[in-house]
Amino acid sequence: MMPKGLRHSFPNFLFYLLAFIIASQLWSAWKQSGHGHPVSYIPSTWHFDADRHANVHTFNNEQCDIAFPQLYHSLEQAVKRRNGKKVQPKDIAINEGRCMLRVIIYEGELFVVDSGMPEYCYVTNGNERERILGTLAQVDRAISTSPSSDPPIPNVEFSLSLDDLPRRSKGEGVFFGYTRKDVKEYDDIWMMPNYAYWSWNYTHAPSWNSIRKEISEEEKRVPWEKKDPRVVWRGKIKMAELRKELVRVSKGKDWSDIKAVVINNATDVHTKDVMNLRDFCGYKFTVQTEGTSYSGRLKYLQLCRSALITHPLEWQEFHTHLMRLAGPDINFIEASENFGNLESAMEYYRQHDNEAEEIARNSYNIFARKYLTPAAVTCYWRHLFWSWSSVQGFEPQLYTRDELNNPIMRGTPWTAFAANWPIDPSIIP
Repeated sequence: MMPKGLRHSFPNFLFYLLAFIIASQLWSAWKQSGHGHPVSYIPSTWHFDADRHANVHTFNNEQCDIAFPQLYHSLEQAVKRRNGKKVQPKDIAINEGRCMLRVIIYEGELFVVDSGMPEYCYVTNGNERERILGTLAQVDRAISTSPSSDPPIPNVEFSLSLDDLPRRSKGEGVFFGYTRKDVKEYDDIWMMPNYAYWSWNYTHAPSWNSIRKEISEEEKRVPWEKKDPRVVWRGKIKMAELRKELVRVSKGKDWSDIKAVVINNATDVHTKDVMNLRDFCGYKFTVQTEGTSYSGRLKYLQLCRSALITHPLEWQEFHTHLMRLAGPDINFIEASENFGNLESAMEYYRQHDNEAEEIARNSYNIFARKYLTPAAVTCYWRHLFWSWSSVQGFEPQLYTRDELNNPIMRGTPWTAFAANWPIDPSIIP
């Protein structure tokens, strides 16, 4: 017969054992989900403060979600469009001579598997190196600053396009691009931040954070009432017919400082009208126009406390879903496709200056102060890795075998690639 003391303790033992097993399973499932944290170390009062946190790259998943709750719309849509279909290695293959890269993130390190020889392909302004290194540097920063409180960055392999027209580089397949249209042809393009969120020295923006800070300080110095009341634009009109229309409808108007320019040609009379990106913020109204596809200037104009005017946008970027045309959060003014109503819009807003100021303030707060901060960009990249891993149908392999069955690395560490591009580090004596 079992002693009386043991008869009482044995059921208790079974109860605690069962509770321990259930708790362990719940803990494991929670950790592996990658979407939450068993114990939150974030105070309930914590909030994103642009003055303190704009250039912080070490936010964990929870902080990113709190700071930028509307940031990941394009990624949610990209996953949804897959409809459960997994991405296979053949889907991310690239061709030599195209504006693309194929890379692996493996155990927390970035490798370039295939550079596609983008120096031989078409890129506007010939800034292939700037695009390659600016994009890969953002990826590496997102990896290297990932906090230890989060699950490790998953092993992922993907291709990315450096081209302004992403389908020009790859007619079929799944890859990351700077832009896409909201049509079926572009369903397999996942949007990533533009290379200029690292640097675009061609436009005298040595780093994204430096120009953001410079504009911020200038906005503090020049209040709304001291800004030039006209609308400003500069650009090359040969890139799009609508740009020619913009110049035509605004020519000679007292509300306009809109001019066509020619860049890098000192003999052309239009060169004298070229403006520094920072100078646009001195105007109450700025104009955004697309060109070959999306326009790289949009994000810079959204750093200004100015009322942005744009034609209906055909090309999306990772943040453009946050643009609001109406309601309490209105943050831009939409003109007609040929800017035929630009004059009437300017007449209205010059008479309703308070409404124009509200649009400018809303735009500044949502973009310059929040969703276009370096912190937000890094949060987006890490979420991109996790979203991609959820549809990746294979396990990336860093090593393969040569003809003698010796293990060889498939990729070049990005550090060596960056130091030596366009020379292949493996052939350097």
